[in-house]
Amino acid sequence: MSDKEKHHEKTKSSHGHAARKAIEHGHEMTALVGKMYDCFARGDMDTLKKEVFATDLKWALPGHHPLSGVKQGADEAIAFFVELGKTGIVVDNVSFGTIGDDRVVETHTGHGHVNGREYIFPTCSVYTMRDGKIANVQVYTADQHGVDEYFWAAYNLKPIPDRMAE
Repeated sequence: MSDKEKHHEKTKSSHGHAARKAIEHGHEMTALVGKMYDCFARGDMDTLKKEVFATDLKWALPGHHPLSGVKQGADEAIAFFVELGKTGIVVDNVSFGTIGDDRVVETHTGHGHVNGREYIFPTCSVYTMRDGKIANVQVYTADQHGVDEYFWAAYNLKPIPDRMAE
């Protein structure tokens, strides 16, 4: 198995662990977040789109890097997940709680390696539920500068003019 395949398996395993932690929490809203992690770990983007994400989902990731900004709808959020997976981030130290009757708070630590350096991202995400689906996600990180640096290092930009959108 190549290093890339080993890393992909480790990433899938870490997301599977997060799914189990959410489901063990025992609340239906955290179970939905667990289902999201499980679908991501299995590559089941169809279930994410049909059963987990609201059609008008908004997923906000702060920062000044290639993956930052608000993702509009399930398709953009799924494309974000695919790109995030390519960077090799692994998630651990996951915990969940609920706020009121429509929100889940999840904390975790993201880990990534690029150019021989390890990056560690303590992160908090707030999921707002509507009609049994995830409708809004706001991500917060304890080290925004580190996150920005990591993602810029993880992606090689095409030379101009090829990188410019038409």
